[in-house]
Amino acid sequence: MSAAAERRTAVFAALRSLLLEHPWGEVTLEAVARDAGVSRQTLYNSFGSRYGLAQAYTVDLADALCAVIAATLAEHPDDPRTGLREGLRHYLEIAAEDPLIQRVRTGDAHHDLVRIVTVDAGPLLVRVAERLEAAARTAWPAADPDAVRTLARALARLALSYVTMPPEYDDSPAAIAAGLSVLLAPKLM
Repeated sequence: MSAAAERRTAVFAALRSLLLEHPWGEVTLEAVARDAGVSRQTLYNSFGSRYGLAQAYTVDLADALCAVIAATLAEHPDDPRTGLREGLRHYLEIAAEDPLIQRVRTGDAHHDLVRIVTVDAGPLLVRVAERLEAAARTAWPAADPDAVRTLARALARLALSYVTMPPEYDDSPAAIAAGLSVLLAPKLM
């Protein structure tokens, strides 16, 4: 791992740790820099602002979640329903534990955080949809490409909706994932 990648990982870990203890409004770039072992100027050079840091953290989290889903889909090359069910279950469980997502869900988020996953979410949606489409094409090369593209775009939007607003019912992540996989998987092949 390069020095820049190590710094970035340390910064995101520091931000995550601070968010576990404090609301977003109390998390300063100075505190993140201190806990990450970098200068505040390094944060400004890398992210530009607190909002830029939150955006980068969100993209990093989305990439990590897409990687989990891609690995899960790859584990089930002959069974899209199971791949989707398990990938979605992992996504929902991991996302529910992230402190930034928890802040958004509970209404304890600064408007900057909410903007990242609502009005400013276009680039994030495109990125997630592209990553999911690539993962599905790799896992299921025989799948209809148009169906895979549609699935990826729908999953990206569904995933983001679960970040901003958790289900209004008491189903577990496993039950939600099972229901969505039954609905979405049959159209793939």
